[in-house]
Amino acid sequence: MENMTRDDDPHYFLYLFDTVFLVDDSTSMLGPRWREVRSALRQITPVCTSHDDDGIDIHFMNHRSSENTTTNNNNNSDDGISSQSGGGMARGKARGGYYNITDPLAVDALFQRLRPCGPTHTRGRIEDILEPYFTQLESAENVQDVRPLNLIVITDGMPGPCPRHVNFSGSGFGSGFNGNGEAAPHNPHLPDPAIVRYARRLDELRAPAWQVGVQFFQVGDDAAATASLRGLDDGLARRHGVRDIVDTLKFGDDDYKTLTAEEILKAVLGAVSRRLDNQSCEREGGGRSGRRASRPLRR
Repeated sequence: MENMTRDDDPHYFLYLFDTVFLVDDSTSMLGPRWREVRSALRQITPVCTSHDDDGIDIHFMNHRSSENTTTNNNNNSDDGISSQSGGGMARGKARGGYYNITDPLAVDALFQRLRPCGPTHTRGRIEDILEPYFTQLESAENVQDVRPLNLIVITDGMPGPCPRHVNFSGSGFGSGFNGNGEAAPHNPHLPDPAIVRYARRLDELRAPAWQVGVQFFQVGDDAAATASLRGLDDGLARRHGVRDIVDTLKFGDDDYKTLTAEEILKAVLGAVSRRLDNQSCEREGGGRSGRRASRPLRR
């Protein structure tokens, strides 16, 4: 894993990971944000496919596909998406997604077919996706035999619905914890408890630092969402004594105007490289995996 990059191929690391997207299809994503995400995923699909014949998997916060739905790029359906017995969904994968997408036209068809509607079930959907993967990981004789996973979450708002009287200022998602490290009852959609629980399971397995990464990309300018994402990225691992598996990036500010495939891949590579650097530092200095190296991502 030390050789994740090559001078002649900046995306070489994609050979080594499975890439899964969780896309916010809540009502607030209607309009330009939905088109922006569609464009980015359309651009990223051929890049990922050129490094991994399996392509990418896409899940949504609200919409679920039919069981075992795969994207078939050579079928007779009108939208390029078909359900096939035994298709797409392999061991370690969650139900309800679209699997093995290799054609940008299939991404277009999928986004044109769906209409954003509903709330932002962030925690539940992350659990839906990661739990089958962790079941596979924990049953493996050697965790390094299981391909590492990058889960890329693209969202525009606060997990919810959430009562209006809840105040997240200052502490971000961290205010969603009770004394036992579980989500406070006012908002069960906060992802913090799930992130901490999965990080702890990785620690117990002594899995490589890069085994699982969760990258949150915010589109839009929702201040509450920005604060809550900052709560995930600022000290969550340190507060709970677990490894750091989360990175966040906000689009729409001066540094990152528009969500693009190149910016997504650059950020994911930065996160993977940081975890690799962290593990190297731990070997040399005896530290634990929750410590952060210099941050490659700006907000």
